[in-house]
Amino acid sequence: MAVIISPLEACKVDLFASEDELRDKYPVPLAERVMRLRDMYNYWLANPSMKDRQLRDQIMSRYGVSQSTAYADINLIHQLVPLLSCHSKEYYRAKANEMLAETYAMAKARKDTKTMERVIATMSKVNGLDKPDDFMPEYDQIPVQPWCATTDPTVLGLTPIPDLYNHISKLTKELLRDHPDIQDVEFEEADLEEAHLFNSDGTSQP
Repeated sequence: MAVIISPLEACKVDLFASEDELRDKYPVPLAERVMRLRDMYNYWLANPSMKDRQLRDQIMSRYGVSQSTAYADINLIHQLVPLLSCHSKEYYRAKANEMLAETYAMAKARKDTKTMERVIATMSKVNGLDKPDDFMPEYDQIPVQPWCATTDPTVLGLTPIPDLYNHISKLTKELLRDHPDIQDVEFEEADLEEAHLFNSDGTSQP
């Protein structure tokens, strides 16, 4: 059974793949939609102030699709922008680290300590090591809550029952008198014969 992939997932992976690669990998309608989304994504990046209705008109006039299809494309483009921006930033950060590591190795081989120092400073800046972490929990600043367990209902604004235990005893006798079929029984383990009811993995037997 063929795996069905959504246009968004296809764009995440292959938005910038060649036309031949797209047609080899995806059904024709999906490949053509990815290419359409790529074209309009790049067009939108070149015209960031464009309103959705203007982008809608561009998609409809360029590709002869319906208004609903154009708006569906715009929705996908809006979802792609932050995903691809984040991916690009991480990609270029990784490339920068790779190039800096190569530069550092060459400087170290030449015993060029000044260049080594500059590479370390640049790498720290590229990776944000020169800035404090966004969130540093200060556990020592968390106040200890002054709560304690109590049986005093007045802390909840309730009036305590006078002579509580005698009240409970009296109420129990009254209820037993009115309902003599109620019995006070001791706790017993339930005999469920679990070995016969359940399998070793906990599922019930048929």
